[in-house]
Amino acid sequence: MDKGQIDLSKYTRAGRQRPGHRSKRRFFVYRGAVTVIGVVVRPRSTFAALAAAPRLAFGFSAVLGSAIVALALGLLANQLDNGGRSGTVASLLLPVLFLVYWGAAALIIDAVAAIATPGRRWRQYLAVSGFTFIPWIAYAILLVIEAAAGAGSAAEAVVAWLTLPLLVWFLALTSLAVYSVFDVSPFVAVALAMLPDAVLLFILIALLVAASV
Repeated sequence: MDKGQIDLSKYTRAGRQRPGHRSKRRFFVYRGAVTVIGVVVRPRSTFAALAAAPRLAFGFSAVLGSAIVALALGLLANQLDNGGRSGTVASLLLPVLFLVYWGAAALIIDAVAAIATPGRRWRQYLAVSGFTFIPWIAYAILLVIEAAAGAGSAAEAVVAWLTLPLLVWFLALTSLAVYSVFDVSPFVAVALAMLPDAVLLFILIALLVAASV
């Protein structure tokens, strides 16, 4: 292991030695915080460590935690901006949307990756890809800043410009997660990372066309 790699195995060993539900809960939160920092600072080594010792519950907690934080920030932004009931409903749906996308993306990527790699690895990918949703927390923070600054402010323009880098960050993290789990080339990893969005967009367009007929 290189000096810059995030070693998550030592936290797993330590957690097994700690008795009691409270200690296990504290360790779980601590390990999650360490992993989040690792994803932000050294994403490649962190995803490699997660893929080496995948835990589905850990990935689920990461997705749900990101969704809850984004939900709280979305409600705050809606309150500051007087968004009304529609904004509240949109925020409350975030956990469901996050979990549905998380599961659908894993199945889609695994189905296509199975053409080039032997075996099904969707469970392993679910455990790793849960931490790819961190950029959406940053996006929710930007929405709060925008709402606090008010419409027509400089913050509104800044948020608009920062949306694209956050989307690129999300794509980059997803590509690293795919690369770590499926052991494909970087170019194939990027293509697979973009595939769920393309499939879901196609389904949405098909539903809109069917509804208009």
